[in-house]
Amino acid sequence: MIQGYVKLRDKDQRKVIVRTEYDDLIVLRILDGANIDVGDAIVGALDCQGENFILDLNKQLGVRVYVENGHRLFASAGRHTEDRHSIQSGRSVRRLEA
Repeated sequence: MIQGYVKLRDKDQRKVIVRTEYDDLIVLRILDGANIDVGDAIVGALDCQGENFILDLNKQLGVRVYVENGHRLFASAGRHTEDRHSIQSGRSVRRLEA
């Protein structure tokens, strides 16, 4: 399970962008019409693309979503950053991010 915070919501309230605890950006499409607000903390399998359920911790509400961009594709768009696991293990490995 990955935790994140809603950073942006489209005007139609159908998609949100979530910044995860790993500092990655994930796009979620809301399938059940639930209202997720900017700033809400959410938790779920945010790294698994496809239909899924997340929990809005602020509202204690389960929400059916489609993870459009799983596997943390959007972290720091256009930049290289160090992988957190590599930093913690003392290795300096860099990864390319979209």
